[in-house]
Amino acid sequence: MDSFRKVLAKRIFNAFLAIILIMLINFLLFRVMPGDPALMATPRLPGDAAEAIYERNVELMGLDQPLHVQLYKYFVQTFMLEWGESYKHELPVTTVVANSIMWTMLLLGVSSFLTFVIGIKLGKMAANRRGKPVDVTITSFGLFFYGMPVFWFAIVLMVVFAVWIPAFPLSGYMDPGMHPGFSIDAITNILWHMTLPVATLTIGALAGIILIQRNSLVDVLTEEYIVTAYAKGLSEKQVMKGHATPNARLPVVTTIAMDIAFILGGAFQVEYVFSYKGIGWVTIDAINDYDYPILQFIVLIGGVAVVLANLLADIVLVKLDPRVTIT
Repeated sequence: MDSFRKVLAKRIFNAFLAIILIMLINFLLFRVMPGDPALMATPRLPGDAAEAIYERNVELMGLDQPLHVQLYKYFVQTFMLEWGESYKHELPVTTVVANSIMWTMLLLGVSSFLTFVIGIKLGKMAANRRGKPVDVTITSFGLFFYGMPVFWFAIVLMVVFAVWIPAFPLSGYMDPGMHPGFSIDAITNILWHMTLPVATLTIGALAGIILIQRNSLVDVLTEEYIVTAYAKGLSEKQVMKGHATPNARLPVVTTIAMDIAFILGGAFQVEYVFSYKGIGWVTIDAINDYDYPILQFIVLIGGVAVVLANLLADIVLVKLDPRVTIT
């Protein structure tokens, strides 16, 4: 228990340092970007009116202050969970992105769940029938989609199933005029709109889980204790559940943490292709408008999500196998 606590404390400290580094890079990144957010917010007026508005915008945005003062305020506000105001909307960042975050979390939650459940199941099927047509088919499927660009696959699904075969809507997360809720009609409509975005993210991320699960199980199934388990008269199901799968799950845990980052990045592209107005859509708009506070918030929560996912994966690895030492 003391050893686990030491590992936990070390990993939490390392995660904290990683988040601090993300915050620093996040701040500097948008200061070196080409373009001037104060100028973007300034209307094109004749005479000195535009210049006066520009100077006012610079002051309101705090861009007239020295860089180290801006950095200090950024860190203080972030730790106080004050994300500033959107340059474009002149509203708190959390107000602007609150609705978008809900829809992105729904999309990520459904696609992540399906990816992990289906990927692990297919990986087990491929390993259990290694070298046979089932294994070749599943492995080929994974390799085919492994290198496929997410945005391109999203466009293909849109063209096929929303244009050629109009079975699903082209865009949005609900029909116009319908309000989200827990009624059967609302839930059915949301799931109908989510089908193509979820399919894109799920199929695109399946390959990593399938291949890692398959290869881990193949290595385990060749061990002598597996042969001994079969010799004792245990069924294939008993061997897979009680002996093979528990010893093959460690690499899968790590892959799941890495796939969360892949799914999060892919969601931004998918949302824009399908006009699914989540965080990805808001991000593209913020880039076009040089809206630093919104961009900083989105990049930060994305980076923190990846760090926390890897922290959780490390903790699970130690709990599953105390022999694992994480430095």
